[in-house]
Amino acid sequence: MRLRTRTPRRVAIAGLALATAAALTACSSDDENSGGAEPSGDTPTSATVEQSAPQAPVEELVLAEGEAPGGGVVQVIDRGLLQGAVDKLVADQGRQLMENPACDKVSRLETVSNHATTDGVTAAVRYKQSEEDETEHRFGIGMVGEKLDEFMDRSLYEACTTSRSAANPNVELTMTVADAPAINGAEGFRVTSDFITTKPDGTRSLSRAIAIHGFARDTTVSVEYAARGDDPAADPVLPTAAGALDAIYTAQMEKLVNAE
Repeated sequence: MRLRTRTPRRVAIAGLALATAAALTACSSDDENSGGAEPSGDTPTSATVEQSAPQAPVEELVLAEGEAPGGGVVQVIDRGLLQGAVDKLVADQGRQLMENPACDKVSRLETVSNHATTDGVTAAVRYKQSEEDETEHRFGIGMVGEKLDEFMDRSLYEACTTSRSAANPNVELTMTVADAPAINGAEGFRVTSDFITTKPDGTRSLSRAIAIHGFARDTTVSVEYAARGDDPAADPVLPTAAGALDAIYTAQMEKLVNAE
């Protein structure tokens, strides 16, 4: 699976499974994030979710090398390398981040990333843009062997439509919720967090973080991608990247549902 660039949009590589949490928290301390998008009125589809926990430990449930769609390179991230990001995430969750109370609640929820250095697992799936362009696009997978009830509560995200950062009024968040790819035995939904930053010269930039939340077999999963662009009216996520995100989520949830 090759991801090809298009001008004038500028696409940044995504950062692991901490992407969404980092986007939500970092907007309170810097001006590099952004917002956009319309909230979705979709309601969750009801399906039979496989509840029995797999016998295999969570480290063996995440996609392994050779299992990513399109030949993506899979790397499980050493927990020690994530410690600083998790420490900052936990610290930020203890203070107000967004002006809108509904958005602030979402920004401070316990996430899969809270477990990245203890009982969870984090992996990156990497693709090159093309044979000619070595720029990597990185998708994150986070997983923990329990259900994070609020993290999987779609209504909490739907309640957050738009908000300014509590610490930086030049950063505005808009959140959109939609259905995830349907997987027999699993449930899930997609959250798109758009941050628009207005710079001192009046120009605006867009940062978009997309997370697909999934649950099955007493295991919570987050599959994520992030991109940035200079035009808030243009989607910075290439169609190939959006397709790759769905394909990775589908492959991960199918592996989980079918695990021993």
